[in-house]
Amino acid sequence: MGTWRTAGLASRGRRLLSAAVAIVIGVTFLAASLALLTTAQRGMEDAVAAGVRDADLVLTVEGEGISTAGYDVAAALEEVASVRGETVVMAEVTPQEWVAGAPVPTTGVTLLEGRMPGGAGEVVVNSELAEDVAVGERLEVTVVPLEEAVSRSEGEGAGGDGSVGAGAPSTSTDPETSTRETSTRETSTGPAATTDRAALDVVGVADFGDTAPMLSYGPAFATDDATLRLVNPGLTYGSVMVELVDGADEAAARESLAGAVPGATVQTGAEAAAERVAVLTGGTDVIGAILLGFGAVALLTAAIVIANTFTITLAQRTGELALLRAVGATKRQVRSLVVLEAGLLGLVSSAVGVGLGLVAALGLLAVGDRLDLGLPLPEGLELTPVVLGVPLLVGLVVTVLASLWPAVRATRVSPLAALRPSGPSGEKQQVGVVRIVLAVVLLGAGVAAMVYAATSRDMLSGVVGGVVSFVGVLVAAVVVVPAAVRALGLGARAAGVPGRLAVDNAVRNPGRAAATSAALVVGVTLITMTSVGAASGQRTAMGEIDESYSVDLMLSAGAEYAEAGTAAGSDPAGGNGAAGGNGSGDGAGGGDGGGDGIGAGSGGTEGLHALPVPADVPDRVAAVDGVATARVTDTAYLTLGEEDGGGTAAVGIDPARDGDVVRGDEQLAALVPGTVGMADGMLSIYALEPGDRVEVSGPGGRAELEVVPFALGYDLAVNVEDLAALGGDAVAPGTVLVRLADGADVADVMGAVSDVADEQGLQVAGSAAERAVITQVLDVLVLVTTALLGVAVLIAVVGIANTLSLSVLERHREHALLRGLGLTRGQMRSMLLVEGVLLALVSALIGLGLGLGYAALGVQTLLPEDVPLQLAVPWGRVGLIVGVALLAGVLASVLPARRAVRVSPAEGLATG
Repeated sequence: MGTWRTAGLASRGRRLLSAAVAIVIGVTFLAASLALLTTAQRGMEDAVAAGVRDADLVLTVEGEGISTAGYDVAAALEEVASVRGETVVMAEVTPQEWVAGAPVPTTGVTLLEGRMPGGAGEVVVNSELAEDVAVGERLEVTVVPLEEAVSRSEGEGAGGDGSVGAGAPSTSTDPETSTRETSTRETSTGPAATTDRAALDVVGVADFGDTAPMLSYGPAFATDDATLRLVNPGLTYGSVMVELVDGADEAAARESLAGAVPGATVQTGAEAAAERVAVLTGGTDVIGAILLGFGAVALLTAAIVIANTFTITLAQRTGELALLRAVGATKRQVRSLVVLEAGLLGLVSSAVGVGLGLVAALGLLAVGDRLDLGLPLPEGLELTPVVLGVPLLVGLVVTVLASLWPAVRATRVSPLAALRPSGPSGEKQQVGVVRIVLAVVLLGAGVAAMVYAATSRDMLSGVVGGVVSFVGVLVAAVVVVPAAVRALGLGARAAGVPGRLAVDNAVRNPGRAAATSAALVVGVTLITMTSVGAASGQRTAMGEIDESYSVDLMLSAGAEYAEAGTAAGSDPAGGNGAAGGNGSGDGAGGGDGGGDGIGAGSGGTEGLHALPVPADVPDRVAAVDGVATARVTDTAYLTLGEEDGGGTAAVGIDPARDGDVVRGDEQLAALVPGTVGMADGMLSIYALEPGDRVEVSGPGGRAELEVVPFALGYDLAVNVEDLAALGGDAVAPGTVLVRLADGADVADVMGAVSDVADEQGLQVAGSAAERAVITQVLDVLVLVTTALLGVAVLIAVVGIANTLSLSVLERHREHALLRGLGLTRGQMRSMLLVEGVLLALVSALIGLGLGLGYAALGVQTLLPEDVPLQLAVPWGRVGLIVGVALLAGVLASVLPARRAVRVSPAEGLATG
C-alpha cells in the first residue's frame, strides 16, 4: 500500500521540480532572515545589556534616578556583596570644551596604553581625550551637573567659541577635597561665578567599543565610583547592579532593597536586560518585521505556484487517479496520496532551503562585518531551534496547505474517468456567479476600508482593507485576466496564426490563467507600491522640509554676552573688541529711548550681541562645488514679549535681494516691514498663530510686529529695515545663507561647507542635512525592498515557466496535430512566446494599477491630517518593472518551447 502512494511522486519528479524550486527560494529567504535577526539580537543584547544581564538584581527609579545616599544604603545591606552603578557626569575643561565621565564598563574595553584605574582620582581616557591629555598628565575639569550641561549644550546652537551655550558655571562645591581647588572665572552668560576644579590623574587610554556610547563618542573618561563622586558629589545613578552574597535569599533581598531605595523597581539581571533590549533594539524589531513580512510574501507566492502545479499535474493524472478508484482506492486514500506527495516534496525542499538560508546568512554576516555597519554583530550565527525549525515547519505546512484544494478536486474523479480517452477538454470553463459576487464584495469592502483609513489615519483599517481588496482581486482574476489577455491580444492576432493560437490558449482555462498571473501580480504590486510610495513620501517630505526651513544651509557665528556700555566686537577674524552699543528700554548704559516705538540710544546695552562672520567665509562657501548662492546677512538678538534670557537670534531678510537664496516665494513676499517670521516650532513655543501681533524688543528699541510664517528653524526672520532699527549697534553680519544647486551631492557639499565652518568655529543648520537623510533612507528602502521583492518575482517567473511547461505536456497531442497541419517549429516557438508575454504583461499592468492605488492611499494614511499628499510616480522605475515582467514572460517560454518543438507530429499523435 505504501509503494503506490509514493510511486506517483517518483515518476513525476521533474514535473514537480518548479514547485520544489519555489519552496526552496521562499524557505531560503525565511531561514536567512531568522538567522540574521537572531544573531543581530544577540549581538545587540551583548552590547547594551551584558553588564546588566550578569547581575543578580538591578535597581531603577523611573524618571528620577538613584541618589548616592540610596546607593550607599543598598550597598550596606547584609544580603548584598557588592553594588555597581550606571551614571554619567559632565564637566568642562574650558568654557568651550566638555568631557563626560562614567564608570569603567565591565565588557568591551580594550586598553591601548597604560593601565586601568586603581584608586580614587585615577582615570582612563578615550582616544579623543588622549589627544589633549596624555598618560601621566593631569586632567583638570570644572564640575557641572549633567542636567545643566545638557541644557547648556543645547544652547550651543546659538554660539561657537566664546558664544552663548559654550560654557556653564559649576554648582558643586567641596572645599575639603584635596584634589579640588576653588577659583573665580568670567562666564559667557553673566557675571563672575565661583567654581570648583577637580584634578584627575590619567593612567591609561582605552577603546570602549560599542558598549558605552557616552565613552565612545566625544572626549570622555572612565573611572571608579569614588572619583565620579569627587567630580560631582550630587550625581545620581540610572540603575544600580547588585551582587548578592552566596546563599542569600533573593526574595528577602528584593524586599530589603525596595525598602532601602524608596520607589525603586527591583528586577533580576535577565529581566532588566530583556527590557533594555526591547527599548534599544526597536530598530532591529522593525527590520525584523519587514524581513519576515517579505519572507511571508515569498512563501505566499510560492504557495500560489505550488497550488497551480499540483492542480495541473493532477489534471494530467486524471486517468491514473480514476484507475486507482476503479481498483478499489477510496476517496480518502486518493486524498492522502496527494497530501503525502506534497508533504514529502515540502519536507525535502524546505530542508534544502534551510541549508541554503544558513549559508546565505553567513555570507551576509561576513559582508556586514567587512562594511563595518556600526552594529555589534557576533562572529558566528546564533543557531536556535527557532532558526532551524520554523523555516522547515513553515515550508512543510505551506506546501501541504497549497495542495489541499487540488487534493479535494482529485477525489472528485470518478472510476469511469479511467475508461474515457485522455487529453484536455476542448470546452472553455465558465466562471460562476458566486465567484463574481464574492470578488465584488471583497473589492468593495477593501477599497472602502482603505478610503476610510486614508481619511481617518487608521493604519490598521488600511492594512486590513488592502489585504481584503487584494484577495478580491485574486478571486476576480479568473474574469479580469482572460478579458485583459483578449484586449491585449488584438495586436497579437494581427501577427497571424501563432498569435491567434496564443490568445486562445491563454484564455481557454481562466482558472489556470488567473493562477499563473497571480504570482507575478503579487510581486509587481508590492514593488510598484514601494517605489511610488517612497517617491510620494519623499516629495511630500521635501515640501514639508521647505515649509520648516526656508534655506538649505545657514552658518552662524553665535553671540557673546556684553555688559552695559560695551558691545560685541566686529573683528572679521573673529576676535572680540569693544564697540559702541545702543540703549533701549529705560536707557541702560546711558542710552535714551525705549517705550513702544523704535528708539535709539547712545550707550551700550547688557545682553547677547551677535558675533560677525569672518569676512572670507561667504566667498569660500560660494566656491564650494554644488553651492548656488552664499550671502552674508545681518543678525541681532531680539526679545519676544516678556521673554527671559538673552533673546533669540533674528536674521535680516530682504525680499527684493534674497529670492535666490531663500526657498518659498510666498513666505519671502510676506516678510515686509512690520512683520516677524517664525517657523511652526517657534509658533508652538510662544503660543502664536500667523496674523497675531507680538512685541519685539532689542538694543535699538521695540515695536509691535505681525507674525507671518517663515521657516528658519528656531531663529526669527525680520525684514532688514526692522532689524536695523531694533538691533541698533548690536547688529552684526553674523549669518551666511546658503542655497544648494539643483542636483548637488548634498553629502559632499555638507562636508565641504562644514569644513569651512569648523575652521572658524561657526554653527551649521538648515534643511540640507534633513533632505539628505530622508533621500538616503528612502533610496535605501526602495533598493532593499525591490531586491527582497525580487525573490517573489523570481518565484513568479518559475511559476509562469512551470505553467507553460505543464501545459505543453497537457497539450501534447494538440501540438502534434498543429505540427501535422503545417505549423512550423518557429511558429510553435512564437505561439508559446506570445502566450508567456501576454500573461506577464497582463500581470504587470494589473500589479501597476494596484500598486499605484495602494501607494496613494497608504501614504495618505501615514501622513498627518494637515499634510497634503504629493503623489509622485517614478516613471523610469515603472518602465523598468514592465520591462522586467516582459523579460520574465520571454524567459519563461524558452524551455517549454524547446520541449514542444522536439516532438514530431507522428510521434506526438502516436504516444498522446
